Amino acid sequence: MNPISHSVRFPIGARYINRQVLGIFLAALAVLMSIALGDRLIRFLEQAASGGIPGDLVLYLLLLRMPEVFQLVLPFALYIALLMGLGRLYSSQEMAVLRGGGMNTSMLLVWLTPMIALITLLVGLTSLYITPNAKHALEQELVTLQQNIGLAALQPGVFRIEDDGEQVTYSDSLADDDQTILDVFIQRRLENGEYMTVWAERGKRNEPDDNGRQTLVLEQGRRYQGSPGSPAFEVMSFDRLSISIETEPVLERVRDVDSLTTSDLDNTPGQTAERHWRIGLPIFCLILGLMAIAKSSVQPRTGQFAGIGPGLVWMLGYYLALVFNRWLLEEDLLNDFVGIWPTHLLFGGYAIATLRRLGMPASD
Repeated sequence: MNPISHSVRFPIGARYINRQVLGIFLAALAVLMSIALGDRLIRFLEQAASGGIPGDLVLYLLLLRMPEVFQLVLPFALYIALLMGLGRLYSSQEMAVLRGGGMNTSMLLVWLTPMIALITLLVGLTSLYITPNAKHALEQELVTLQQNIGLAALQPGVFRIEDDGEQVTYSDSLADDDQTILDVFIQRRLENGEYMTVWAERGKRNEPDDNGRQTLVLEQGRRYQGSPGSPAFEVMSFDRLSISIETEPVLERVRDVDSLTTSDLDNTPGQTAERHWRIGLPIFCLILGLMAIAKSSVQPRTGQFAGIGPGLVWMLGYYLALVFNRWLLEEDLLNDFVGIWPTHLLFGGYAIATLRRLGMPASD
């Protein structure tokens, strides 16, 4: 084997730098994913505890939310890893040793290209294909949950207390059709201070209206209405009684445009903005990688975190500029041809110009 070819393919410096960056990348990715998914998990658990969604669907719903988070967290984790990993090498003067051995900016870029390219590819696949499909599946699941919200509100065997105790609901079991509730109990405090108590042999929900509210149709039961401690209670037997169920929306709904496949997006402002956003995320990841390399240089003995503050400002500035550019497209203030390319060109040009000024010895 040619030793020169071996050193070009597997240089020790390249392996060392990539190990440094990869370790920080995995740690940053784990932390950012935990933070981003933690809030969604808490909301899902709260909904499950209140009977809004079945408990066995919590992890499935969280899984459908992961691609949306993953496509944003990956570029940020890569940027932080490059900024901190290379910053540590600069601070400890290890980068000076590598430069003394002949490494320059171009060589450093070549060494880091496989990692940056792989992460950029993952971001592209997620934003263009995986996330829309996951959001479509999530939307279908939310529709099913919304249709069954009346049964969720009267989850069998669970006392559901709402409005600070103003309403209590309970059902004993479900019939074999999984749609009919058996032995239903509802107590509600009315505006005049009286209490209405309803018991029925069975109940079945109606379809929700546009606001997500439903009516429960009760059959074969009794209704009691009056004030506690007073003998003057009104008692009524009924064969059929409709009563509204106070419920909250199961979860925030996914916008239709988010669940469309990329090939199905048309030229309306909202869908144009979505298409540019999906295409722009891998470009965002690539430019962030270049910018991190350019901004990672710190003076020796100044500390490996000296460039973190300014570096994070540039990262957040780039992301917020993209969000603003997307808003302009959604409001039809920019045409499809312009898109969000001005933001990419501005920050990409800055990253390339900064790389060219990076103090590295010439390759020759």
